[in-house]
Amino acid sequence: MKKVLVLFVVALLMVGFTNAQTSKIKIGVGPNIALPLGSLGDVTSIGFGVLAQGEYDLAPQIVGTVTVGYLSFSGKSVNGVDQGSWSVVPILVGGKYFFTPNVYGALQIGLNMVSYTAKVPYVTSYAPLTFGYRDETFSSSEFGFNIGVGYEMKPFDFLVKYGTFGSGTGNISLTALYKFSL
Repeated sequence: MKKVLVLFVVALLMVGFTNAQTSKIKIGVGPNIALPLGSLGDVTSIGFGVLAQGEYDLAPQIVGTVTVGYLSFSGKSVNGVDQGSWSVVPILVGGKYFFTPNVYGALQIGLNMVSYTAKVPYVTSYAPLTFGYRDETFSSSEFGFNIGVGYEMKPFDFLVKYGTFGSGTGNISLTALYKFSL
């Protein structure tokens, strides 16, 4: 009876490891670096963040994706005035199409929760009058998209993409993910 139980456990482990190697679900986590373009580039410097991406194999060359993350752009100082900082939490869905076993095109669309923090001048309305600056935060939810080209070198995935997270907020970014199967 013990031998049967041991053989059953060994067989169960082998099936588990075999299924783990052919899993259709993958998770990737890694850094994201973004170069702001246009009017965003006039007021901010390079953005840094982190992304987590879930993937599901839909067909031999097609993979569905769900991406969440955090990206922060620090503000520049223009003529001695601090331009504030931006932070973005993207929630995107999309897909990848593999042209070769390693090279793919990617498209993602979704919602971006955007926060902008700026120093705003103020004057007290009582005597004695004082002048100064205080931080004000403005938030909004914006539609955005990403389109790019990637290279998968298992377990790593590199993606260069153009994206937006609102009007006039274009950026080119590089994402490097470490992926593992579930």
